[in-house]
Order: sequence, then C-alpha cells, then structure tokens
Amino acid sequence: MSLAVEPLKFLGRLLVAFVAFFAAWLAIGPAYTSMLAALAELTVSVVDRPTHVWSQGTTVFFWPRGYPVPTAPPSIAAEWIQANTILLLALMVATAAPTWRAKGKRMLIALVLVLLWQVLDVTLAIEFGYATQLDPYSYNAATRYRLALFTNLAMYLDTQIIPFMIWAGIHFRELLAIAGTVHGREALAGGRARRGRATSKRYSA
Repeated sequence: MSLAVEPLKFLGRLLVAFVAFFAAWLAIGPAYTSMLAALAELTVSVVDRPTHVWSQGTTVFFWPRGYPVPTAPPSIAAEWIQANTILLLALMVATAAPTWRAKGKRMLIALVLVLLWQVLDVTLAIEFGYATQLDPYSYNAATRYRLALFTNLAMYLDTQIIPFMIWAGIHFRELLAIAGTVHGREALAGGRARRGRATSKRYSA
C-alpha cells in the first residue's frame, strides 16, 4: 500500500468513506447506543450511585435505581455524542497504512479511544443531570460549576476536535514525516532558487 499523500485522492476517499459510514450508522446506531448506555451505567454506578441507564433508538435515558421510573425520565441525545465515530472511521479508512493489518489495528485502537471518550461524555452528562435536576442538594455550588464546565467542554470537543485528535495521534509519525518532506522540498526549492540567482548575478557581472 502506497503511503504517498495525494490531497485530492485523500479527500475523495474521505468523502466516500464518510457517506458509507453515515449510511451504515442509520442501521447500527441504535445498537451502538444500547452498548454505550450499558457501559455508562457501570461507570455512573461506580462513581456516584446505582443508576439505571437505557436507550431507545439513539436517545439515552437514566434514573436512580430503586425509584419508580417516571413517564418522561431525563434523557441525553446520544446521536450528537456518537457523531464523532463516523468522521473518525472515515479519516482512518482514507489514510494510507503500510499494510491492511496495520490499518485494521489502527481502526480498532481509534474505536476503543473514541468509545472511552463517549462513555466519559455520557457519564458527565448524567452527573450533571443529577446535580442540576434530580438531586441538586447533594452537590455544592463548586461541584455543580465543575460538572457544568467539564460536561459542556466534553460535548464541544466531541464532534469538533476529538476525531482529529485521535486520528492525528495514531498517525503522528506519518504526519511528522509528511511535514518534514514538505519542509525539505521547500528548502530544496529555496536553495535552488538562491543558487540560480547567484549564478545569474555572476554571468551578468
């Protein structure tokens, strides 16, 4: 597999992969949300209190265990949290790797990292729900402020930066090599231009 970077081909592969993953996500999104809810239930129950977390479609619901569940429990729109998966997978597929085995390994690492971030995101959102809606008296003002800060920060990072952070982190060496190659070409071109100017000055003199 060629590791040469051709911008137009890369953008073409990225667009095709993004459309394909977006179409596939319409089918697998609810199942993924169910898995995300199950993992978030474990983390919230450990860091705070026993909590029942479940999903319907791509919406996550939560309620403290041992209490009757109301008809409209608090909910989290998981599609916004999970949208980074589509872009991340498209970036991973569009980026060349030495072998298909290496590409598969990198995609698996990327999936694990983004899933961990999403679990953190849902956990923070549930904690924020407890602190502001369900049980505000159990949290002081400073804790509520920190939860608001980190919850909003995590959600802003979700689709804006996280896919690129994970992608760039996994391909860090390749990106450095590309940057070095571009810098080397620019330096070589600059050196040739300087030598050309010096030669023209000698002949004109």
